[in-house]
Amino acid sequence: MKLWKKISLLCGLVLVLTAGVCTAVLTTQARNRILNLTYQNAEQKQQALVRSFSNMLLYYHEEQDSAAATRSLAKYCFTQYADSEAVLMISGETVYSALSFDPSEYLTLEGGTPQRYTGAKDGRELLIVGSSERLPYSLANNPDGTGCTVYIVQDITPVYEQIRTLTFQFAAIGAVCIGLGLLLIALLVRRSLSPLQELQNAAAHIAAGSYEERVTISSADEVGALARDFNAMAGAVEQRIEELTETAERQRLFIGGVTHEFKTPLTALLLNVDSLQNTYLDEEGRSAAIARIEHQTRWLERLVQKLLKLITLEQAPELRTSSVPELLERVKESTADALTQRRVTLQMECHAERLDMDADLMQSVLVNLVDNAGKASQPGQTVSLTADAAGFTVRDHGCGIPREEIERITEPFYMVDCSRSKKQGGVGLGLALVKEIVRAHGGRLEIESAVDEGTTVRVLMK
Repeated sequence: MKLWKKISLLCGLVLVLTAGVCTAVLTTQARNRILNLTYQNAEQKQQALVRSFSNMLLYYHEEQDSAAATRSLAKYCFTQYADSEAVLMISGETVYSALSFDPSEYLTLEGGTPQRYTGAKDGRELLIVGSSERLPYSLANNPDGTGCTVYIVQDITPVYEQIRTLTFQFAAIGAVCIGLGLLLIALLVRRSLSPLQELQNAAAHIAAGSYEERVTISSADEVGALARDFNAMAGAVEQRIEELTETAERQRLFIGGVTHEFKTPLTALLLNVDSLQNTYLDEEGRSAAIARIEHQTRWLERLVQKLLKLITLEQAPELRTSSVPELLERVKESTADALTQRRVTLQMECHAERLDMDADLMQSVLVNLVDNAGKASQPGQTVSLTADAAGFTVRDHGCGIPREEIERITEPFYMVDCSRSKKQGGVGLGLALVKEIVRAHGGRLEIESAVDEGTTVRVLMK
C-alpha cells in the first residue's frame, strides 16, 4: 500500500472515531435535553393544575357542604382545568380520568413531592407525573382533611420518535462529513506527499544513470529539507561518479597508452635482436646493437613508471633542465627503423640547447608525433623536427587532416582514418597521450593541417 493511502487510512480512522464520539455525545446531550424539557413541562403542567384546582376548590367550598357535595365540587373544579391527560383520585378512588388504566399502579406516591415515572405500555412510551395533596377542608367529618392525588399522564412516544429522527439526522450528517473529510484528507495527503513522488522519480532516474537529475524545492517544511538533502546527495553522487569515470578513463588511457608506447621501442628492439641473430656483425656492431637494446629497454621502464604517475596517479612530472640535442638524437634513434621501413626521411633542426622538461616523457611526445607524421607521409617524403626556445615543431607533407576532425584527434581512441590506422596498427591513443604529457608540462598543443598538403604540430612549452 502506498504511503499516501496509509496516511489517509489512519487519518480516516481518527476522523471516524472523533466524529463518532462527537456525534454520540451530541446525540446524548440532545436526547437528555429534550427529555428533561419534556419532564419539566409535564411537572410544571401538573403543579399548575394542582394550584388552579386547589385555589378554585378553596374559593367555592363552604364548611357546611356535605361530603358528596364536596366531592362533586372537587370534580367540577378539577374539570375546569384538566384535560385528557389529567387524573384526580380522592381517598384512593378515581374521581376524574379519561384513561383506560390506573396510573397509581405505575407510580406510588409518598409525601407531597411530585414524582415521575417513564415506561412503555402497549407499545407506547408514557410519562406519569403525580403528587399527593391534602384537601383544605375535611370530608366525611375527617378533621385532618382528605387526601387527593393529581396525575398528569402523557404519551411521549412522539418525543422518542423525534429523538430517533434527530439521532438519524446526526448520524447522516456525521456520515456525510466523514465522507467529505476522507475525500479531502486523501486529496490533501496525496498533494502534500507529491514531492516524495518527485523524489522517488528522481531517485529512479539517478539509479538509471541520469546523475544530473535534481528535484524542485517547493516548500520550507521537512519535505523541502529532504529535497535539499536529496539534491546535495545527488550532487555528491554525480561528482563521485565523474571522479570514478575520470579515474577509469585515465586507467584505460594508461593501459592503452603503455601498449601504444611499446610499439616503437619494441620494433627497434626486435630489429636489433634480429640483426644479432641472423646477421654477421663485428664486435663493434654487436656492441652498438646491444647498447641500443639496453637504451630502449631502460627508456621503456622509465616511461611506464612516469606514465603511471602522470595518468593514473595524476602526479606532475619532475621538470629538469635537459639537453635538447641529446633528446633529438634519442628521438631519431627510436624512430629510425620505422621511418626506414616507410622510406621516409627525418630532418632535424636544433635552435635551443636546454629546456626545462622531463626528457623521457618529452621523448615519448616527439616519438609519437614523428611516428604519426611518418605514417601520414608517402615514400620519399621528408618529416622535419625543429626545436627552439618556444618548444618543438613536427611537420610533414602527407595526406593531412580534414578541418572538422582537427578538434577531435586528441580524444582517446579517436582515429581520423580508421581503415588506415588499423592497417598500420593504430589504436587512437598517440595524440591523447601527447596532449596529456604537454598539459602536465604546462604547455599546449597546436595543430594545423590541410588535406593533401600536410600537418604541422607545435609543442609550445611556454
